[in-house]
Amino acid sequence: MRIPSKRLAAAAAASALALSGASPASALVERLQQPHPKQPNIVFFLVDDMSADLLNYMDTVRSLGRDGTTFTDYYVSNSLCCPSRASTFTGEFPHNTGVETNKGSDRGGYAAFAEHEGRTYATALRDAGYRTGYLGKYINEYPVGADYKVPPGWAEWHVAGGGGYNEFRYQLTGYVEEETAGRKPIGSGGKYLVDVLGRRAVDFIERSREHAPGKPFFLQVAPFSPHARVGVKPGEKEPRFPPAYRDRPRTAWPAGQFPHGDCGGVDCATVDVTSLPAFDEDTSDKPAWVRRQRIGAKLTKELRADFRDRVRMVQSVDDMVERVMSALTAEEKRNTYIVFTSDNGFHLGQHRLVRGKSTAYDHDVRVPLLVKRPAAGRHGDLVSDRIAQNVDLFATFLDIAGVDRARRDSRDGRSLLPLISGHRPKDWRDAALIEHVRPDPDAAGEPDPDADDLKPGNAGPPSYAAVRTADELYVEYRGVAEPEYYNTATDPHQERNDPGDPRTAGLAEALDKLADCGRPGQADCWTAAHLGS
Repeated sequence: MRIPSKRLAAAAAASALALSGASPASALVERLQQPHPKQPNIVFFLVDDMSADLLNYMDTVRSLGRDGTTFTDYYVSNSLCCPSRASTFTGEFPHNTGVETNKGSDRGGYAAFAEHEGRTYATALRDAGYRTGYLGKYINEYPVGADYKVPPGWAEWHVAGGGGYNEFRYQLTGYVEEETAGRKPIGSGGKYLVDVLGRRAVDFIERSREHAPGKPFFLQVAPFSPHARVGVKPGEKEPRFPPAYRDRPRTAWPAGQFPHGDCGGVDCATVDVTSLPAFDEDTSDKPAWVRRQRIGAKLTKELRADFRDRVRMVQSVDDMVERVMSALTAEEKRNTYIVFTSDNGFHLGQHRLVRGKSTAYDHDVRVPLLVKRPAAGRHGDLVSDRIAQNVDLFATFLDIAGVDRARRDSRDGRSLLPLISGHRPKDWRDAALIEHVRPDPDAAGEPDPDADDLKPGNAGPPSYAAVRTADELYVEYRGVAEPEYYNTATDPHQERNDPGDPRTAGLAEALDKLADCGRPGQADCWTAAHLGS
């Protein structure tokens, strides 16, 4: 007679216990008394328009790489705020979310994203037992008013309306599930928004200890900084990129703490935008939409001021990160992941593009990603050069929380936790997909806060899809027979376009698969990201 495998396993366990001298009952009690691993806390900082060139001025943020992991090849799926954030929340590329621009009247904005609110990582983490909180900028055109909606999955909701771009004049929600149920408090601004978010982040941590003792928490802090103000008018004294008053030059602002302002340990007078790679480079080899005359002295002076103000702006972000980290107890630090990144990058004069983003060049799509591992985990500074994307964050957060693999891997990305922990998975992706749908400048509604301030014409790039590998960038523009190809190993700043390179044929084929991945009848996006597949 065949003995069922479960009975065989039980008999084997009983024999082992007998040999060890322990009784089954005592062994069971001992096993039940063993502490279960506690789910880690997660603190996620998502800043706005922070190009990688600003990281050098942020001491606290860079310190996340100490006993942490720094990603050198992390790319956003789209270098426009709303599509990029939708990818981060859902783990899907823009062509799968359907969120293509910042405005509801133009296939984007909150109107396009709202249908996804029940399937973000927030709902999955709540299901996994987390207390969750969101602070700062959410999705473009999300309405902040007396009847504001708290999306599914969030226990706390402190979100600013579009006025948050100016950092001083805004409305901020104040929903706390355990304290304001049935009410939706809302307050006006006045104090520098990044500072307010830092204080509310600390309050969230303290309330989590009070309302959910023993439970893990997920906190997302998303300042508008270092995004520019909206509606800048010529001749205004207020900077286009508004730092906190304390970080401005003392000679112009009485509250300033340094003669030239605070640039994070260096004299702001020495910070020069013209030192950025590819600044004002010859664009004659680039597509027509890029080609333009040299940047003159007057505009260079203006961009120099912008860059210094952006460096000053991120000082408050650095302070905020330090404040939140300092609020964690020693026990919490032993069990908390701290993640820092941006929704996209930004250009200021590179390739003669004046101000903005939306391109496939590295300054717009390759952004910092740093992860501070729990203090109780592996020590040492790790650097990962594997290609990672914001579509991976959904799976990463679920993996940290211990969510089952089927749900975790159900989207376009994969968990970065193995890379964060220092492993090198054999079957990792070879390519990143970057896509962009050109916004309609005549679409109804308020002006797009991300509209590129380009000269001439304020046109921005045409719609495109691009593939980025470890050593190459290939871009195809919709309806324009001017592709771009760069060997980024020999030309890291994309200054020498070579569309006739023989490699473009293979990259074009790979891009075709990636651009349609995840759609019915097409390969899933993880498979398509393997160029040999």
